[in-house]
Amino acid sequence: MKILIIGGNRFFGKRLVGLLLESGHQVELLNRGNVDDGFGSSVVRTICDRTIVQDLKTAISGKSWDIVYDQVCYDYNDAKASCELFDGKVGKYIFTSSQSVYGPGEKIKELDFDPSKHEFETVETKESNYGEAKRQAEVAFSRHANFPFVAVRFPIVIGDDDYTKRFEFHVERIKNEKPIYFPCIDAKISFVTSHFAATTLEFLGNSNFVGPINVASPGPISLREFVKEIEDTTGQKLVAAGEGSDENHSPYGIDGDWYMDCSVLHGLSIKGSEISNWLPKLLS
Repeated sequence: MKILIIGGNRFFGKRLVGLLLESGHQVELLNRGNVDDGFGSSVVRTICDRTIVQDLKTAISGKSWDIVYDQVCYDYNDAKASCELFDGKVGKYIFTSSQSVYGPGEKIKELDFDPSKHEFETVETKESNYGEAKRQAEVAFSRHANFPFVAVRFPIVIGDDDYTKRFEFHVERIKNEKPIYFPCIDAKISFVTSHFAATTLEFLGNSNFVGPINVASPGPISLREFVKEIEDTTGQKLVAAGEGSDENHSPYGIDGDWYMDCSVLHGLSIKGSEISNWLPKLLS
């Protein structure tokens, strides 16, 4: 198949590229070209800032794809532009959304956020309100896409290739006995590995599934359990901060339980490894 990935030069997007190439697909990457993807002549590269609509229109002119994976769509305007520009050019569009479309809660299901019913007055960006911006992006696809689309709602993605360094933040601070602030250390949270994220994206490209879908490792983990795994590996104990600051606040710090139900995913016969299985291996 001919596949376009918008983004695709780092983290689980890069893993996805590797899987697609292994499966024999023709892969084109569209991004700003700021990061070396390492794939050499195995992929076609189109240098473009997708947020500049005219540039994107020019970049995809005269082309079409079986699947487009959109890894870097963050708001309503970018999503709406994609709906217009890719109309008639794509067989299926797979958009990387986020668990952030949901508020706090336990066993959150896909129907707990319905983009077709979501109303808003102010268009947000990932800088102004990340969760709302992702909600509005889903709204744009649900209103304007004339092609089949999937909104993949990922939680926090963890892997040794995580350029955000959020996971590393916890390991390094515990190892070096620097304080970390957790608003609620017993809160349960969803995670997913970068490997399973990429594997699931590839799977969804080959399936008939459309619509929103939660993708996470089965079952949540409490932040206390998460910390204990790091403590057991490093031999150091968490120094808990009494108050939060820009320096010590955990990037995973939440006020209460926030984890998803992945029954829809499991109904497609794809299920990742339990967090308790992969987290110790990642730390070793």
